[in-house]
Amino acid sequence: MSQGKIDYRMTDSLPLILQLAHFLQQKGIKGGYHLEDMARTKGWLDVMVRFELGRDVKIDIPAYVESYDLSSIHGYERELIGLIHSHISRSEKPVLLLDCGADIGLLSALLVSSCNCIDRVIAFEPNARSFRRLESNLKLLPVDAEAKNVAVANFCGKGELKYPEHDSDDHAAFIVPSDQGDIPVIKIDELDLPADHRILCKIDVEGGELAVIEGALKTLSSSDEFAVVFEAHREQVKRAGIDPLEVVSYLNDIKTCKVVVAEEPDATIDFDRPFFEQFTSRIYNICVFSE
Repeated sequence: MSQGKIDYRMTDSLPLILQLAHFLQQKGIKGGYHLEDMARTKGWLDVMVRFELGRDVKIDIPAYVESYDLSSIHGYERELIGLIHSHISRSEKPVLLLDCGADIGLLSALLVSSCNCIDRVIAFEPNARSFRRLESNLKLLPVDAEAKNVAVANFCGKGELKYPEHDSDDHAAFIVPSDQGDIPVIKIDELDLPADHRILCKIDVEGGELAVIEGALKTLSSSDEFAVVFEAHREQVKRAGIDPLEVVSYLNDIKTCKVVVAEEPDATIDFDRPFFEQFTSRIYNICVFSE
């Protein structure tokens, strides 16, 4: 959902031509996707749409980049958000959301909208094109929120974004250490975080999940309760050589944890087998809740 330097006109509704394109797509009528592509090419979608998500949460999304409507936003990561809500809503402490790889802040906004126990957000996004919109969107949240234009890992220094061979999209980029890099890299443990919050850490860093958690060891160890949610992507696992269950084992060494795959919550996980031998689709969200 990254964006360039287009000057978007603000609106609170989708352009009519995009509404028509969505209608045709939903009805299976030929021409809907062509109409959307044409509208995008001609600049008719160069608008910023402000969506109201509930609980006084708003988010601005450029129609040119992502042709969301409100129903598709509420359907975004529905299983994951429901699972997180069911676990953290019982917390007696306020929740601090650490959004690592936040893009423009959609998941942060949906979580704040769904979980009234979240009263603070710190979002990290190294990609400058996404960060500009992330920073603006966090200002729309009804809670204390801060955006940081940095990458998160197990070291402090500099890095650069690399792209895997299979995907040149910004969403597939991952951070590597580099003395000549132009991206600041931090550890979560270096932040001055409050001790009176439960930690909810969402990680979407394309294969660098274990490094993020290693850099948050002190923070997670000192928290009475934590929830860590991270993305498991088959191609990124191949590239990084770290099985998602290694990440789970590391967390389980910090505190005894319950593990749930958001997309298959009733599935039993065999920790003696590679994750993607058991779960055959490409991308999953793994939720680890301390007990």
